[in-house]
Amino acid sequence: MPYDSSDPTAKESALQPSEQRRLEEANYFLENNKPAQAAPIFAKLAEVLKSAKQPKRAANLHLKAALAFARSRNEAALMQARAALSLLLQYKLDQQASVFYNELMHELNKRGMKSTGDMLANEFSAKILQSTPPISHTAQRKNLPRSCPSCGAPLGQDNVTWVDTDTAECGFCNTPIHTSA
Repeated sequence: MPYDSSDPTAKESALQPSEQRRLEEANYFLENNKPAQAAPIFAKLAEVLKSAKQPKRAANLHLKAALAFARSRNEAALMQARAALSLLLQYKLDQQASVFYNELMHELNKRGMKSTGDMLANEFSAKILQSTPPISHTAQRKNLPRSCPSCGAPLGQDNVTWVDTDTAECGFCNTPIHTSA
């Protein structure tokens, strides 16, 4: 059965085992302060997921690539940010787009990449709902399992991406995890 990106309980992934290992490797690089090595892996895997018609998961990897490129002061951050924001906005993930946009703008400013930040702001600031309040930490804690049911990675606030108040994605394998009250 093909993966249905609109079903947060779906467990199948378009990533082959070798690509899954590359994703784990990219996360390892990122955790060990090697963003320049992680960024191109995230970007490549984002394209794999986009081709496999998993746009929400592709957006998540594009945003990881954008942040990793920004942390390594690489201008490719702009291209990855455009891809991530376009997908997030296309699929009405305004909250996630807003959080990512603000995080990336902070990172670009911190790294002295003002021109890249200006280009991104000119293109997306009007489209992003910057006034959308972030998902509360209380909402984020709702029955989040201690580990990912797909890859076994530990799940915490620093290694999940919240799609909405009831759905998080594992930061290691991008499996959607539906929580309950």
